[in-house]
Amino acid sequence: MNSTARRGLLAGAAAGLALMGGMELGAGLGLTTLIDALQQPILATVPGAVFGFLIDRLQHWGKVIEEISQLIGMLVALALLGWAAASASARGLQHAGWAAAVPIWVVACLVLFPLAGQGLLGLHEGPGTPVEWLLLAGLYGAILDRNLTASVHDPGRRAALTSLSRWAAVVGIAAIGVTRVPGWVQILAAPPEDEAGRTLEITPVQHFYVVSKNFQDPTVNAASWSLEVNGMVHAPYQLRYGQLKKLPSVSEYVTMECISNPLGGNLMSTGKFTGTPLRELVMRARPKTEAGAVGFHSVDDYTESISLDQVMASPEILIVWMLDGQPLPEQHGYPARVLVPGYYGMRSPKWLNRITLTAASQGGYWEDEGWDASRPIEITSRIDVPGDGAVLPPGQTVEISGVALAGGGKGIASVEVSTDNGETWKEATLEPTLSHLTWRLWSLDWRPEKQNSYTLVVRARDMTGQLQTEQAAGTFPKGSTGWQRIQISVEH
Repeated sequence: MNSTARRGLLAGAAAGLALMGGMELGAGLGLTTLIDALQQPILATVPGAVFGFLIDRLQHWGKVIEEISQLIGMLVALALLGWAAASASARGLQHAGWAAAVPIWVVACLVLFPLAGQGLLGLHEGPGTPVEWLLLAGLYGAILDRNLTASVHDPGRRAALTSLSRWAAVVGIAAIGVTRVPGWVQILAAPPEDEAGRTLEITPVQHFYVVSKNFQDPTVNAASWSLEVNGMVHAPYQLRYGQLKKLPSVSEYVTMECISNPLGGNLMSTGKFTGTPLRELVMRARPKTEAGAVGFHSVDDYTESISLDQVMASPEILIVWMLDGQPLPEQHGYPARVLVPGYYGMRSPKWLNRITLTAASQGGYWEDEGWDASRPIEITSRIDVPGDGAVLPPGQTVEISGVALAGGGKGIASVEVSTDNGETWKEATLEPTLSHLTWRLWSLDWRPEKQNSYTLVVRARDMTGQLQTEQAAGTFPKGSTGWQRIQISVEH
């Protein structure tokens, strides 16, 4: 690589880091970063099967890896733009660095933001976006141009410009670090559902699992929020947040599970939800005779749909605004969300803002990606204690415990545990349940006498007599199935 190309790449990278740092600082003023704007379009291009595989393998690492990949990709693109500008400068183009600022603004405001659904010039959130990117492109162009126009006969100026590039890069890296790294650390070091030990009957709100299609969830102002009920109805209407909370309400204990929860996974939690039965809201709008489905739309453009017959036959389907006696946390859909007990979480949209009655089901966001949540949650059971790979002392009584869940409100009738990889089974003790819509805690006392390696297995049966299937399947497209197995060792 010749000196011109090397100088252009380094100068482009330094100017690029300054631009990226400025972009991140702009987020503190309420402006959407290009990284956040592009996350959803990028995710939408991933086939459902691939997405399921990545969730199974990466879990919360996926968000971090995606953001880092975008940042690296942007840095590479800006470094290559610096190389192109250096080549043009070597051929006699005056102020090639400033010229490089033009495609940055054009690509960001006329191509990428519109593709990300932010409107022409990124005006979806106001005039701040094109102005911000005019300043960012200008910053990039100024730093790059000063480097490219440095006289090769002026070592002192070259040294000063080299120092400028370094400081620009350092400031950019620091800004990215301040805005992104704390979130990455929180995601990886302490995910909400990371709660070791025996499972509690009600999941503390701070440990209630969180899964979202977004890498940047919406923040909704309840004061300006409203819920619209429209479509094939005789009396469409809107409800403000205060009006919704004044409607007759009920509270339910419900266990929710994500369809991307792997076998034995912890994307499953139980809480006390308070809200209004969906069928009451639907009846208030007076559905037309041709209406056959109820569709949901959320602030983040998430969509889902269920049959009108199911809504009318299921008073437990709620529009909820409280979890465990408190307003819904933002990450769980504040100010209001749908709750469809017995079905995977993808059927219960968060940040709800519109209910539309249609002639037939329109599917939903994840259905369009190949997922299928039309059936209730599969019978599932999990061993929480001891943990996989645990080393236990011989001759002492050990408690094996966990949870089991059956979808569709069928409830758990029995849980069996094997300590010899399924050769023999013992029935576990079941604790009473809060409702037929929640998981059931179970336990079994076991006294291993011999030093050995053991394979523990668990299976459950619902109230209809249906046994949990042994056939192993991944999360895509209908949710994971199989019997969980863990390995433990008994030794001194």
